[in-house]
Amino acid sequence: PPRTKMRLTSLKGVFVGSGSEGLQQPEVVTEILSLAGTAPTELNVLYIGTPTYEKAQSRENQTKLLAAAGCSVTHLKTTLAGDCTAVEMEEACAAANIIVVSGGNTLYGIDRWRATGLDRQLKAAGERGALLCGGSAGAICWFDGGHSDSGDPDTYISSAAAPAPAGADEATTFAEGGVAAQWDYVRCPGLGFLPGLCCPHFDKTQSNGVLRAHDFDEMMLRHPGERGVCIDHFAALIVDGARYRVLSLPGKPGSVLGGAFSEARAGLPGVWVKEVAGGEVKTWLAPADGSLDELLREPTAVVEDRRLAAIRAANPSPKEL
Repeated sequence: PPRTKMRLTSLKGVFVGSGSEGLQQPEVVTEILSLAGTAPTELNVLYIGTPTYEKAQSRENQTKLLAAAGCSVTHLKTTLAGDCTAVEMEEACAAANIIVVSGGNTLYGIDRWRATGLDRQLKAAGERGALLCGGSAGAICWFDGGHSDSGDPDTYISSAAAPAPAGADEATTFAEGGVAAQWDYVRCPGLGFLPGLCCPHFDKTQSNGVLRAHDFDEMMLRHPGERGVCIDHFAALIVDGARYRVLSLPGKPGSVLGGAFSEARAGLPGVWVKEVAGGEVKTWLAPADGSLDELLREPTAVVEDRRLAAIRAANPSPKEL
């Protein structure tokens, strides 16, 4: 069932379609600092890198502009048993003005946070007004669930030792003419602070050779009780209490071309909305700004993806703090 007990009645957040690539855009960081409403030198940023298994390069990518602006950055490690204590977790969340969750393997992150109680600490931080941010997995995690690459073996902890190129995004990209990897996108559960099924990288094709936008239609048909919120790789959904607005990064490719979807990414980055009606997926472009209640809606039903058990078995997370 939907985790309605985790809903935040008033939330501030910046949810980007990509992780490292998104958080390295000056316009995204400007929006985060503006929404925080305090001088950067007075802001404490808490970085949570569980979805990337605490990779240093991902942390650098997703916090360096905030640090350069003068923010104090703290890293809370939760990937492995013994990484932190309950007291350290509570104190870190209580001191945070801004929380940044990395891109990476959403399912591993969500499972660890529920096992350790970090999910409740994150909710408490959001309730007192901490700004919730992140891209890719760091966007999905705040919603009821999302369209995830958590079944991609390249996102498993067994691959964590592989070096990440400086500045590179956590999400893979399909090489034109290459051989498609054998994995499927899955519906991954989130923390449930916001209703909806979030699809980041909406306009991208990952290493499995499947365009996210196409696959998400199929997912919506399997999960018709939910409304989908689709964020292009270089777009962001900015939530400020009862209102939202869309950030379309200038000079970047996107799917919005004359109000229609461009599979070739020949348009501008944007945010789309999807819903199933009469057995068909209806799609419309989210207005540039508006009421959050009109953009999102409570689900009529939430169905867990049956493939998650196999992914958890292949990429298990510790069950203890």
